[in-house]
Formats: sequence, C-alpha cells, structure tokens
Amino acid sequence: MNANILILVVFIAAMYFIMIRPQQKAQKKRQAMINDVQPGAQIVTIGGMHGTVASVNKEARTFELDAEGIILVFELSAIRQVSKEGNQVSAATTVDPETKTETETKSIEEDTTSENK
Repeated sequence: MNANILILVVFIAAMYFIMIRPQQKAQKKRQAMINDVQPGAQIVTIGGMHGTVASVNKEARTFELDAEGIILVFELSAIRQVSKEGNQVSAATTVDPETKTETETKSIEEDTTSENK
C-alpha cells in the first residue's frame, strides 16, 4: 500500500516538473515581453501582422500598430513576438540587376528620425 502511494506521489511530482513548471516559465517570459513593449518596437501579432508599435495604452491594455501607414488597434495579448526594440536602423544590401552592383539601403525609420530632430 505504501509503495503505491509513493509511486503516485513521485508520478505527480514528475508531471509537475516536466509539464507544468516549463509552461509557467514560458508564460512569465511572454508576459514580461508584452509588458516591456515600447513605441517603435517591431512586432508580429498572433495573426501574422508585421508592423511597428505606434503607441501603447497600459490602462486599456491595447497598442496601436503602424503597418505601412495603416494604424490598427490590438490588445497587448495579440503580440506573438517582438522582433527588435526601438528605432534601430536596419541596413539591407541589395544587388541592382542591371549594373550587378551592391547598394546599401536603410529603413525609412532613419529618414524620419533625422527629420524630427
């Protein structure tokens, strides 16, 4: 009888450490990511929409997403991942097919931040 109870307790403890605890850690990490979102962050929503956070309303738990000039309002829980934070300039190298030369282009964010200064 005692062996059966011991096996049951060990099984429940193993289930906790294998299933429940990792899920709680992932949930805390996701919640911290959502709480740390700031305007200017590049995000992807759970629906696959990519864009830049225009503003965050912590009281209403919503944010405005700027997707190529279109402003959409989402709940903070709709964030799947944050690609990068702030107004960082990302450079991309492209090859011109006619001249076969590489040119470096920068995102629009650099132009808008320099105009605002």
